[in-house]
Amino acid sequence: MEKNNIADYYDQYVDRQVRAGVNERHFSIRDLVVKNAPQQDIRILEMGCGIGTVTGLLATAYPHGSILAMDMSPASIEHAIATFAKVPNVRFVTGDVVETPISGQFGLIVLPDILEHIPLDLHLKLFKRFTNLLKEGGRVIIHSPDPFYSDWVRTNRPELMQVVDLALHFPQLITTVHDAGLTVLSLERYSIWSDMPDYFSLVLVPAPVAHAYKEVPRPEPTWFDRLSSAFKRQR
Repeated sequence: MEKNNIADYYDQYVDRQVRAGVNERHFSIRDLVVKNAPQQDIRILEMGCGIGTVTGLLATAYPHGSILAMDMSPASIEHAIATFAKVPNVRFVTGDVVETPISGQFGLIVLPDILEHIPLDLHLKLFKRFTNLLKEGGRVIIHSPDPFYSDWVRTNRPELMQVVDLALHFPQLITTVHDAGLTVLSLERYSIWSDMPDYFSLVLVPAPVAHAYKEVPRPEPTWFDRLSSAFKRQR
């Protein structure tokens, strides 16, 4: 599907997002970010911000940080700018998260339920961007519907599916992560509105290189450790 058609679709999606308001899913994303980025002066890139629902939560959580929030829907960005006009630590821009130039580097890149709406053939190119946009020690946080839940929705609740709505099954997703020079720091499946996992969070970091490893001194065994070892050998 053409990118302009996707942008037009989400221009028509603004009212639906406004009616939905802030819910448990948005708070879960906020909490995930705070867990992975406790430092207050962090620079955050939010890809696929929509009307700024998660952005507003992050702006409150990081009053001394800065947030660059991007979305390809001009109507969504227009609404977000109007909503958060008096919030000084947020900047909204209209753009394609895969192609639009982005200056500087970030301590955190957040994709709040957006990756599943990006065509699959663009994922590797997007992931390779992360390595250039991350500061040293930076992380990428991806939050998306659980792939098995997405498959269930496609069959049982097709009216909930959006214009591009992928089931991000982990074998293919992790292969893309690896091919982009990244690696998994954590992966968690959990439930928000279902009795089984309906969402997952994925935290990525650049893959370490061999010379990055540095051993630390190991503690000397105590007399109790030595005594215990001797006792075990005699048994």
